[in-house]
Amino acid sequence: MKKKVFVCEDHTIIIDGLSLLLGSNTDFTLVGFTTEGSELIQLLEKTQPDILLLDLNLNKHDGFTLLEQLRKTHPEVKVLILTMYEDEELLNRAKKLGANGYLPKNIGNEALLVALREVETIPFYIPDGLQKKIAQRKAFRDEFIDRMKLTKREVEIIRSIAQGQATPVIAEKLFVSPYTIETHRKNIFRKLSLSNMAELVRFAHENFLI
Repeated sequence: MKKKVFVCEDHTIIIDGLSLLLGSNTDFTLVGFTTEGSELIQLLEKTQPDILLLDLNLNKHDGFTLLEQLRKTHPEVKVLILTMYEDEELLNRAKKLGANGYLPKNIGNEALLVALREVETIPFYIPDGLQKKIAQRKAFRDEFIDRMKLTKREVEIIRSIAQGQATPVIAEKLFVSPYTIETHRKNIFRKLSLSNMAELVRFAHENFLI
């Protein structure tokens, strides 16, 4: 019997690719998808999948919050995080919240099929090479943070801003006022000689802060 796969992802091009891949596969079948996190729990009830591919950075929704919710309502579903972020902190958080694997979005078709098979037997699946790449990026990032004299709080705020989180959301997450976040933002832009959000996002990606 084919294993049933559900996808929660806000980029339709990725959904289309997964649909083509699984549509011709003898081991798996795509039973549904959604681009909206608000629909996820209801659609899981309807489709009863074996495996969920979950994006972390959904429009209007935090993938980690969804993961925490569905672990209470659907503990039997295997959850593979599918994300653009090759980051140790995010990987460890996903594992702590009950995910069953962590996959980069640039993973190849065959490697994805391997992950779908292995997640049934491995407690937490990580593709070959990802752990090494994460370790290398962490070493580069740590050296860069020291060189730029960025504080832990500044790094948190840079990551949050680059991931598209608004000031009130960041303030609530860090238990400070929006004014404090705005002050940090100004200091960060000055310290890094940046002038706009596009530059900050590019900076964060280039230096492996996200």
